[in-house]
Amino acid sequence: MRPILQWVLLGLAGLSLVLPAQLATGAPPSGSTFVFARPEETETLDPERTTAVSSAEVDYLLYDTLTSQDYDNTVKPGLAEKWEIAPDGKTYTFTLRKGVRFHSGKPLTAADVKFTLDRWRTLKGSPSAFNIAPVESVDAPNPTTVVMHLKEPLSILLINLASYSASILNQDFVTRAGDDYGTGVGKVDGTGPFILKEWVRNDRLVVTRNPNYNWGPPIYKNHGPARFETVVFRTIVEDAPRVATVQLGEAQFDESVPAVQVDRLAKDQRVKVIRYNDLNTTFLGFKTTRKQLADAKVRQAINYAINKREMIAGVYYGLAEEAYGPLAPGTPGWWKEATKAGYHYNPSTAKRLLEEAGWKPVKEGGTRQKDGQPLVINFLYSPGPQNEALIGLIQADLAGVGVDMRPQRLEWTAFLAALRAGQHDMFLIAVRYVTADILYFYFHSKQRPAPNRFDWADPDTDRLLEASRSSTVEGERMTAYQKLQQIVVTNAIWVPVVHEKRVVIASPRLEVPKMHANVLYKMLDLEMKP
Repeated sequence: MRPILQWVLLGLAGLSLVLPAQLATGAPPSGSTFVFARPEETETLDPERTTAVSSAEVDYLLYDTLTSQDYDNTVKPGLAEKWEIAPDGKTYTFTLRKGVRFHSGKPLTAADVKFTLDRWRTLKGSPSAFNIAPVESVDAPNPTTVVMHLKEPLSILLINLASYSASILNQDFVTRAGDDYGTGVGKVDGTGPFILKEWVRNDRLVVTRNPNYNWGPPIYKNHGPARFETVVFRTIVEDAPRVATVQLGEAQFDESVPAVQVDRLAKDQRVKVIRYNDLNTTFLGFKTTRKQLADAKVRQAINYAINKREMIAGVYYGLAEEAYGPLAPGTPGWWKEATKAGYHYNPSTAKRLLEEAGWKPVKEGGTRQKDGQPLVINFLYSPGPQNEALIGLIQADLAGVGVDMRPQRLEWTAFLAALRAGQHDMFLIAVRYVTADILYFYFHSKQRPAPNRFDWADPDTDRLLEASRSSTVEGERMTAYQKLQQIVVTNAIWVPVVHEKRVVIASPRLEVPKMHANVLYKMLDLEMKP
């Protein structure tokens, strides 16, 4: 399991802003192959239909966006070389960079941008459309100008436009492909630094360098073409063989390193260990409309029943912190009182709450029952470096208070499909997100059935979420975010488990100038030393 999603907080977009264009440097390519080992398969390459990291990390190579995200999470130009924002914050005018072409050879025009943004905000079932929901209409008055009209200000619009979900698509290509867009070779067309060459599901996805690319984001020294000729994403679910591919030089990067192996790998001269700060939260989600989980006391009891310290010591080997709220500490708008208000391990309190909710023990150490029905929970999870050990501890903790948790492991894409279909009572997942807007993503009633997989529908929650996005007053936004976190914690919609410290391994020859919030992002400065 790896985190899904992320965007960053840009502060307040408000008054007129104009940024200069950046020029390409024309850095020479190196002509080699980079192999990226990972445990999860790409779900789809239609960026408007997924929130999976395994799709996003490929999308960033195949496509470009109007804006780009710097290492410090500020916004920089992308396909838009500059933009202006009206004083009321409701009209954005973008000027497109000239000379950009899709992989098919077609020149990028404002009509493609308008098509993409209109599709994104109206596409049925898009899990990320909420990021552009306040946009009322998009105009393309000439081939290089795009005007976005908003119903209300959206303080994080520019950073949302830097996300993979906002990847600019070829209107003609998407129209021809229809619902097959993004499903394979010949069904994808972007302007990014790499071109899709081969996709063998559950084995490998191969992209090759776009030789005409010279419009990379200004955060890179090299604006294109990329230094690597080929990038291969290899799907290797099990930890040991995936790590071994880097040790043996068959792959140059593994983003999902089991914590138990970090100390050993740090002494292995065949790899280098890279540690970096990352705002992530691993959590257990409840489907709050399930009969056995509809009572908040049951959800609170499960929160109290789980021993996070034991998990950090035994599963994460100290490479994590206990989590008590939906946001990671350090996220703008984080409610610091969550640490006190959250649920600390207390199995006695868990048993009392279950009693109050009507779930009684039938025999010592057995599963509780109510109205003749046992307290059984269907629990879904996907493969991941720590997941098997984590599931074992959670199952034991819940059994200790009389809850029968029945875990089911599904491969990543099947797991996402099952959650989307609502086949879960509980699930395990992680999220990497550096803006409090993740709260809208997960908890607004309009986000059901996914990504609001909790079936959470609450008028106060919706009102605060809408206020937090539309307000141009920073203090009001932060206050709304903190009240939202109180609602999430009080109603125990999640079990926040840990904030994991991020560790990856790479070939000692791999030059990784900086770790980006989106890990390797567009890979333009990535190269191998001789």
